[in-house]
Amino acid sequence: ICEVIYGIHIEGPFLNKEVGFSGAHNPEWIKDTNIDLMKKLLDAAGGLTRIVTLAPEVDSGFQVIKMLAEKKIVISAGHCDTSLEELNAAINNGLSMFTHLGNGCPIKMDRHDNIIQRVLSLKDKLWISFIADGLHIPLFTLNNYLDVTGFDKAIITTDAMAAASAKPGVYTIGEIKLEVGSDGIVIEPGKENFAGSSITLQKSSRLLHNRLKIPLEKVNQLMTINPLKSIR
Repeated sequence: ICEVIYGIHIEGPFLNKEVGFSGAHNPEWIKDTNIDLMKKLLDAAGGLTRIVTLAPEVDSGFQVIKMLAEKKIVISAGHCDTSLEELNAAINNGLSMFTHLGNGCPIKMDRHDNIIQRVLSLKDKLWISFIADGLHIPLFTLNNYLDVTGFDKAIITTDAMAAASAKPGVYTIGEIKLEVGSDGIVIEPGKENFAGSSITLQKSSRLLHNRLKIPLEKVNQLMTINPLKSIR
């Protein structure tokens, strides 16, 4: 493991394939959990996997969650519509994180019982990550979320893709075409949902400090200290 990248985060393919929850992930590639496939992915990562994001509701008997927990790999829920009961059961079996809360879900959901509210209710049991580009979730909404979670178990992620910090234009990830707009929003042409972010951590840091008036030591906690704590 080099000094720049501490490890690999595998997001998918064990996600909720329903529209909205699947995000930019191709529904054809999304599937229920499979121990053998998970092992192949871990082998392909050469022992560098630190986080795996999956939807607990597609992990029958929490088989993959249990296997990853035994290997000391952080299990993060995301792109999911997991019930509160399932989330608690998954936590009891090793789940410890949630991936970019407020995204990877439909624009229209039940106004009370939804994945955002369920996860916020478990703020003392989960590391909760947020995208701080001001686009995936408005900055005032992010501020509200941080008021609820506090800083001790919150994490800022970029959700950056291949064209992070690149000029507006069309780029590719595998077979997927992505377009970066002049506003920094990344989409698949013809689709409404975001397809990752083009922001960098440096830009996110400035937004948090300058726009939300979060002290630099707290920004550092959200971006450096907490992420390291969560995977060690």
